[in-house]
Amino acid sequence: MKNILEKFNNIVEQAHKANKLIAANGYKWTTGYGPRFRKMMHFRNKRVHSIGIFDYHTKKYVLFEMVNMVGQPKNSIPSELLDMEKLILDAELT
Repeated sequence: MKNILEKFNNIVEQAHKANKLIAANGYKWTTGYGPRFRKMMHFRNKRVHSIGIFDYHTKKYVLFEMVNMVGQPKNSIPSELLDMEKLILDAELT
């Protein structure tokens, strides 16, 4: 779980960089809600229950629930985290 949270923190940093790049290019916040990408984290009893990224411009999100890691190999990276990176990279290209 630790390496998943580290990978998620790297994705969040990419999202912040994308938000800064969008602001630096002179694009106004077309969503009216501020930055385009937002981090989503849900806790239950001080434990991370789910993590995700939300794109306010396209209204798309990728959510990963930690319960899905039961029975998975220790160092595996879920495909949802790769989808989060793809969501951010697709926005930077457009």
